[in-house]
Amino acid sequence: MEDNKKLKTIYIVICIFLSIIIIWLLVGMLNNRNKTDNASLKDIVEKQSDKKLFDDSPVVEEIVTVNTEIIKDGLKEMGTLITQEYYFTQVEEYKSTERVWIFDSKASFIFSYDGVVTAGIDCNDIEITKDDEAKIINVKIPKSNIIGVNIDHDSFKIYEEKEGLWNKLDMTKYNNSIIEFENEAKNKAINKGIIDKADENAKTLIESFINSLIEDNVYSIEFVIK
Repeated sequence: MEDNKKLKTIYIVICIFLSIIIIWLLVGMLNNRNKTDNASLKDIVEKQSDKKLFDDSPVVEEIVTVNTEIIKDGLKEMGTLITQEYYFTQVEEYKSTERVWIFDSKASFIFSYDGVVTAGIDCNDIEITKDDEAKIINVKIPKSNIIGVNIDHDSFKIYEEKEGLWNKLDMTKYNNSIIEFENEAKNKAINKGIIDKADENAKTLIESFINSLIEDNVYSIEFVIK
């Protein structure tokens, strides 16, 4: 009888011990699950917060524009822009005749000289406007014209000269003819297309200058010749 009581006591102790172990295991599992659930919930909350922050952030559009006043000031500093040159070597014959009664006295000489005809535009006459929406810069430039005709007097050479009996060579008369030579050189340069070439070169130079002031060449450039 006494042995049965001992066995019963031992059985009860074992059952209590096993119950404690089972309860301890169940509590541990519940704690781990709660931690996992809390971590997942935290991730979801953070993701939703990030999404909300991203969605609510204002969209900032970078507006690129051009200050045309800076372009105008830069062009004005160029002043007269020579965009094309026409070099020439001209051979001429100068003749002079003086008559005394019925007799003529002739003097003449053949000579050559070098020179250059220049053409370009006045940058003060350039007009600049812009269209920020279409990203276009409109440039109105004046038609090119002849800037000057320069004869190199050091290149002057005489190949043949002849003086009359009473008609001596007079360089004053020759100097008066220089204007005619300059006009002739100017006309030849125009016939060779110096004006059209000067217009195209002016566009190229101005376009390069404007692009140097524009970041990433965002704007296109359109030219009109006035």
